Amino acid sequence: MLSMLVLAVFCTMAARALFSPLMPTLQRELGFGLSTAGSLFLLVSVSYGVAMLFSGFLSSRIGHGPAIVAALGSISIGLFTAAVAPNVWVLATGIVLIGAGAGTYPPSGLVMINTMIAAERRNTAISIHELGPNLALLAAPLLVIAFEPWLGRRGMLFGSAALCAVAALAFRRWGVSGSGYGTAPKLSTILTILRLRTAILGMVILSAALAGVQGVYAILPAYLVTQHGLSSGYVNLLLSLSRVTGILLLVRAGAIITRIGRRRTIAGILLFSAVLTGLIGLVRGPLLAIVVVAQPALLTVLFPAILASIATIGDVRYQNVTYALIIMIAVSVGSGVAPALLGVFGDLGIGWAGFVVLAVFMLTAAVFLRSTPAFGRE
Repeated sequence: MLSMLVLAVFCTMAARALFSPLMPTLQRELGFGLSTAGSLFLLVSVSYGVAMLFSGFLSSRIGHGPAIVAALGSISIGLFTAAVAPNVWVLATGIVLIGAGAGTYPPSGLVMINTMIAAERRNTAISIHELGPNLALLAAPLLVIAFEPWLGRRGMLFGSAALCAVAALAFRRWGVSGSGYGTAPKLSTILTILRLRTAILGMVILSAALAGVQGVYAILPAYLVTQHGLSSGYVNLLLSLSRVTGILLLVRAGAIITRIGRRRTIAGILLFSAVLTGLIGLVRGPLLAIVVVAQPALLTVLFPAILASIATIGDVRYQNVTYALIIMIAVSVGSGVAPALLGVFGDLGIGWAGFVVLAVFMLTAAVFLRSTPAFGRE
């Protein structure tokens, strides 16, 4: 079950991550700027969030496993649409389908882990699960470097669509059995969750973490090529290198979190990553490459700690709704609003300021954690 979930989450992330290293090519072929690029990332995040919030209607009827199969199918269709897109509007349509499919996955996938794996092993299980998205972030730039000159952006997207279709068939064969059913979201349930201070903190911290990992990742290639004059190949190589340390740390993330505690893990990593995020906008030359590689290094360990903490919020009966609501808000802010604003700052010629503002937001999340002792307690 866990292997199938890792495969599924790899595909959901790879489908979105591929657009970041491909963005300079898409900008050139379809003729749009940094602001439009940021808006496309906002669009995928909004569709991701909306689908996530309403995914409970699907999983409550057909079950968590079949919902994940449907999610992978939507992503495959979206990638195919993006591959044949002759203009930015058709590209946006494909991105909406990709976002909707990707957003359907987390509430079902995470609930399957929480219900089928004992609590004492959950930190390790979620850490293994997080290898999927981080391997996708590592692989996407390398695949673009290796194959985009030969296949072009259309060939890359066609190949990714085929991979997601195969993953859907594999999950249908081996990942559906015993997956259980979700709970359809109700307004009263959502309001109950929103009254919880720990739920609001979960949204803020996860937003900051996603902004530091996915928000920066999304806009960085276009920013470095446009603002610093670096080559696309060199930037994509830096992006891949920046994911290596995080993947290595994930292997031991469960033990690290268990040893020092979730709260200390979250606070320490937020502070460390905030400093490096601000430095992306302030340094130049060879030091910039070092900062780009180091900035997301520890953030990967943050996600198992946050996701395990969210599992203790609210009533277990509507856990999929709790996950959906918190992740929906976090993705909309961290993976949508953050790259969109970074793109606007870049088009205004003050791209450096966007990274500084993002660093301040991450520091604010750490302060909020300190004032909410109930969040992340063992």
